[in-house]
Amino acid sequence: MIKKKIKVIIVIARGEAVRNFVFTKFLKVLSNNAEITLLTSVDHPQLIESSKNYVKQIIELKRYNENLLVYLFRQIIHTAHYRWINTQAVKYYWGRHNNRVRNNFYEFLKLKLIRITSFLFSNRIMLKIGHSIERWISIKLRPTNDFDLLYNEIKPDFVFNCSHIHGVTADLPLRVAKHLNIPTGVFLFSWDNLYSRSRIFPDYEKYFVWTKSIKNHLTELYKGIIEPSQIIVTGTPQFDFHFDKKYEMKKSKLFKNIGLDLNRPFIFYTTGKSSDFPDEHLIIKGLIDHLKTFEPSLRPQLVIRTYIKGTSNSMLSLANKFNHDKDIFFPEILWDSRWTMPLKEDLHIYTNLLRYSSLGINTASTTTLELMIFQKPTINIGFEPPGSNLPKWSLFARHIGYEHFIPVIKGKGSMVAKSMDHLFRLVEESLNHPKSKVRHQKRFLKKMFGNCLDEKSSMRIVDGIFN
Repeated sequence: MIKKKIKVIIVIARGEAVRNFVFTKFLKVLSNNAEITLLTSVDHPQLIESSKNYVKQIIELKRYNENLLVYLFRQIIHTAHYRWINTQAVKYYWGRHNNRVRNNFYEFLKLKLIRITSFLFSNRIMLKIGHSIERWISIKLRPTNDFDLLYNEIKPDFVFNCSHIHGVTADLPLRVAKHLNIPTGVFLFSWDNLYSRSRIFPDYEKYFVWTKSIKNHLTELYKGIIEPSQIIVTGTPQFDFHFDKKYEMKKSKLFKNIGLDLNRPFIFYTTGKSSDFPDEHLIIKGLIDHLKTFEPSLRPQLVIRTYIKGTSNSMLSLANKFNHDKDIFFPEILWDSRWTMPLKEDLHIYTNLLRYSSLGINTASTTTLELMIFQKPTINIGFEPPGSNLPKWSLFARHIGYEHFIPVIKGKGSMVAKSMDHLFRLVEESLNHPKSKVRHQKRFLKKMFGNCLDEKSSMRIVDGIFN
């Protein structure tokens, strides 16, 4: 007897979710026992080509303008949640928004009114009440019945949101599914999101998370709303590519692709978003000047991967200055900027830049974890760009003190540079002793991920959907 396949709707509202759930083995494995409908706002040839053999249909996910009352009330609850958790990321956001409205009285007044009103809901009990009110009015005042009709036509057994934060467009179809008693699930996109993002508004039956510590944190934040049994630890599909042999490239091919000298090592510097890390080009310029003091035959090369979601004009000018330099490389970032989506080619390049680098430098980003996976020395920036004058809320040094990142520093698998001179010393020490932190890195990653650090995270999510 042939077992009937369940019907699953996969919701993709932003390009990074394509990387995690279309370019991995997720759809292929899921399609063995499920009839899949892809509901997506991303319209890209690589998405279509990579999914066409595994899905029954692809339907456009449209965006609808919500009722103003719903929008304003949600902003109040968002702000109340921020006020309640009061993390380092929240303090940064509030400082940035204070700066944004400084010379605009209307925006200043609107921001202040929302913040003042949010006081009423900025505790666990009132947040729970506000959460329920928001859920009720979002359904009662929903802008369309299109999803009701869609679900009535498809009759899905499960609706899965591939990212809880990327693309608010995904929230409405998940709210409607919940309202119609259709089981739902969601993947928590990143390891910092419970500290750096606000309230999760749609309610789900299943929550898929990177690590056990995220599960514990989610349970604590949403006590009385989310039960531990609803949360499944899977790791992240974002890292699956690093363990998948088909993405491994020969060193000579990578070096030729970038233009690197095969006989010299390279340092891999990944920048942060320019709005979050202003004047970062000054750090890179200082590092370049230092590397140029090395003897040419011994000089390490420097590969700078700029941040696709925000690169300053100053950084672009620096890249242009060294366009034909034999030591400094700013490779093209192969993302589709319209959809914020990495192309398949970029996955090959990025994972092999990690694999063949001699050390990595970044401003307390996820790349730190990825460098550890490949047992590379990693240095985090814990000082301000030379000559800069940043406000307190925007200081670089604050980022290594973010709640999600503190365990990384305590784990001793990554180093923190406290000044430009200190950065230079750490670079030279790392080049001379590349394995000095490996023991700490292995121990930290094992403690953080347990047995969920491999190429099977996307498959564990499939198992969680069926179980």
